[in-house]
Amino acid sequence: MPQSIVRPTIAVLAVLLTTLTAPAQTRGLREIRAADMKAWLEFLAAPEFDGRNAPGVTLDIAARYIALEARKAGLKPLLPDGFLQAVPVEVTTISPAKSRLRLFRDNGQQTFFFPQAFGASVRGSSEGAVAAPLVFLGSGLSAASAEWSKLSLPDLRGKIVVLLDVPPPAASQPAEIGQFSSVARARFLREKGALGAVMIIGLEREMRLAELGLGFDVSERLRFPDIETGVPGSPPAAPAPASTAAPLPFYQVEVRHDAGAAILGVSRDALEEMFLSVKAGTAVPARGLEDRTLEIGLYFETRRTATPNVVAWLEGRDPGLRNEYVVLGAHHDHLASREGRVLPGADDNGSGSVALLSLAKALVAERPKRSVIFVWHTAEEDGLVGAYHFVQNCPVAVGKISANLNLDMISRNNPGMIYLIGSNKISSELDRSIQAANNRSVKLRLDYTFEDPRHTQRFFFRSDQYPYIRYGIPGVWFFCGTTADYHQTTDTFAKADLTKAEKVTRLVYLVCLDIGNKPALLKLDLNPDITTRGAHNMKIDWRNLPPGAEKR
Repeated sequence: MPQSIVRPTIAVLAVLLTTLTAPAQTRGLREIRAADMKAWLEFLAAPEFDGRNAPGVTLDIAARYIALEARKAGLKPLLPDGFLQAVPVEVTTISPAKSRLRLFRDNGQQTFFFPQAFGASVRGSSEGAVAAPLVFLGSGLSAASAEWSKLSLPDLRGKIVVLLDVPPPAASQPAEIGQFSSVARARFLREKGALGAVMIIGLEREMRLAELGLGFDVSERLRFPDIETGVPGSPPAAPAPASTAAPLPFYQVEVRHDAGAAILGVSRDALEEMFLSVKAGTAVPARGLEDRTLEIGLYFETRRTATPNVVAWLEGRDPGLRNEYVVLGAHHDHLASREGRVLPGADDNGSGSVALLSLAKALVAERPKRSVIFVWHTAEEDGLVGAYHFVQNCPVAVGKISANLNLDMISRNNPGMIYLIGSNKISSELDRSIQAANNRSVKLRLDYTFEDPRHTQRFFFRSDQYPYIRYGIPGVWFFCGTTADYHQTTDTFAKADLTKAEKVTRLVYLVCLDIGNKPALLKLDLNPDITTRGAHNMKIDWRNLPPGAEKR
């Protein structure tokens, strides 16, 4: 055949192939709509969900809502029992029924109850009871911790110390705040021989709790399956050397103003005047409280429960490849409210959760050859627990998972850019797929600022692509970056840029199609220590790599 005929024929074939593929992709892209995301996100980020904390009733409801919408989109359950994969968790809290403060004076005693009059953290205090004489340090530890050793303090040995909770100086930098924390104060007091600490909360906080009719939050300590082994509970700690004495118990509580005034033997007005004096720059001096003793009784209770991953799937259209998978992920949990302040988590990570629902509709409209698994992970905020649980208890062979595409916070900051984290760590094909899909579609600026595990903010380790990468599965986190609203009450639905979220979701859709239609799983060609997918890769220490090691 003459060369002049061959060239046009090849060009025509290329056009025909593009024409045949484009309408199918367009059908899927049309299903990714900011308007759909708006309806879903307005619901999931509503104040009534109380932050979607894991474990919790509101997160359970959110999970069931997501499962219902996934089913409506055309996805099917992958698990024998349906869409929900239970992640076991042990929850320890302070027992309201058993915990008490009792104040003893010459003329009688007074009892204060948890959590109305006082609060405590299961992480910040010992369990049990102690009774001891009191000493009041006033505002004595309001300076930075480096100054405490210079203070003239009374003998604190065997005492319970009472303190005013005053804020650090206004000029303090964020990096210095730890010097004023309750943790730093407790460490200092323990070293001085104190048995406990009572912090009288600040005036503004007292007024707010009174206005809302609230007591203290009941803190929780969670114990999930160990992320290294998948076995419930943490491995036992190594025994301390015989020469090392066990630390003495230390009991730490914070109290409302009625209890604080009674402990100090002053009126409410007098206590408030102390806080106003500190605010005006006048220190409140230390003094003894010799005529009274305080008993702190803190008792814990533990329950076992579970928090759900939502797992769904879409079967691939190719009989030869449908037993291989692309996993799309996002976490649907956020954080518990704090003394009535709800943290809605609209961007973090309502945005990624609703993007997955849009991806479900798009991929039902145009299925790739491989199957697609959708996972809304739980307990990401507690250490990526849901993602670890999924890879450790995966309903399919992890060796058959080509890649994980993780959407976590995609609706804020510059509307024309997105951060990529992890795309260039295990497979060069993953990053090339993202680059190519972006160049032919939404044309976002792809920013790699946070991809290095050694970056000071350590974002590489902070979202759900990381457990997949640890299993040798190529993974990437699509991330818009943090804002002043990160983990705050102000991360609201109204601030979400769903037009940006739509662009990012369209990019992920095209990447999923590309990976899902490739003739083979993504090659593992960037780290010589990772040659196959599986749990054996967990031994690789990504946290302490020498410079450039992950790109060898």
